[in-house]
Amino acid sequence: MPKLIQRYGFAAAVVAGLALMAALALGKGLVGAAGEALASRGPAAAKMKGDAPEVRAAPVQIHTFSDAIQAIGNAQAKESILITPKSADAIRAIRFESGDRVSVGQVLVEMSRVEQQADIAEATASREAAEREYRRFQEVYDQGFAPKARLDAAKAAFDAADARLRAGQSRSSDRLLRAPFAGVMGLRTASPGQYVRPGDAIGTLDDISEIKLDFDVAETQIARLAPGVAISARTQAYPDVTFEGRISQVDSRVAAQSRTVRVRAVLPNPDERLRPGMLMSVEIRSNPRQALAIPEAAIIDEQGGSYVFTLTSREGRLVAARTPVRTAARVAGWIEVVDGLREGQQIVVEGVQRVRPDAPVRLANTPAGGAQLRQRGS
Repeated sequence: MPKLIQRYGFAAAVVAGLALMAALALGKGLVGAAGEALASRGPAAAKMKGDAPEVRAAPVQIHTFSDAIQAIGNAQAKESILITPKSADAIRAIRFESGDRVSVGQVLVEMSRVEQQADIAEATASREAAEREYRRFQEVYDQGFAPKARLDAAKAAFDAADARLRAGQSRSSDRLLRAPFAGVMGLRTASPGQYVRPGDAIGTLDDISEIKLDFDVAETQIARLAPGVAISARTQAYPDVTFEGRISQVDSRVAAQSRTVRVRAVLPNPDERLRPGMLMSVEIRSNPRQALAIPEAAIIDEQGGSYVFTLTSREGRLVAARTPVRTAARVAGWIEVVDGLREGQQIVVEGVQRVRPDAPVRLANTPAGGAQLRQRGS
């Protein structure tokens, strides 16, 4: 019996020793694997703990802000007319083509003038006869052989003949349709020989050197509308272009049903890209002012308010301080700051999400531990 116990006791000791050796080997393998994984992450992982995050900073600047009003407007030509005859007749000649540029007074359409020219010839002959009669009685009257009443009658006959001639000339001139202003002809919609009446379209003439832009604004905004207020407009035809202009007129009446007022702005159009009839989105920029501004990326909005991280120097290191701010307008990536900052103060504009309040930071492109803050007024 003692021999059996000794035998099994020795076996148990051998098994325990083997188990201990296996455990030691396994532990050494795990430690080695962990070390290799840490080494594979490189120096950045090794110094993760306690390393200051890298950020970019910029100073608080002065920027121009304005209050914006949005609207939709319809573009119109500076001047625009429909080419139409003053009396019914056939077209003798059309002296323009679609898209032509014409000058003031240029003849565009010539109507048939046969009857008018005959009337002018008759009126001219009558005037000449009346003038001769008037001059004859003037000489006789000057010699004392004709009464004053007879001279006056001859003068009246001459004036009537002269008036008939001028009327005939005016009717003949009306048969020539001239351009009342310089501009661009639209599509021609008639042909020579065609019989047309007043109101029938022969073509259009537009002056598009400037564009009148009409849009409606709520009556509650009237106080912010006045001639000279700047506007900007955009159209889907040129989505990347902003057209600048100014308000020229504000209507004297408010529409009773819509409670809006009609506003007219003028947009310079030197390259004539804008065309009458275009639909344009309008932004009215009233109350222009100079104010402190920061990039939108620098601000963090929370339920309790907005804040930024300002940079200060403490014991030779940069520290990000959480600074509450009060903001107003937002324009083209900039935010107006009403309170909380001063001009030139350095704020974090990139890497905001990695910053912790009152924690060290490192400026981009600056060696770790060597960052220095240079800011005005700090």
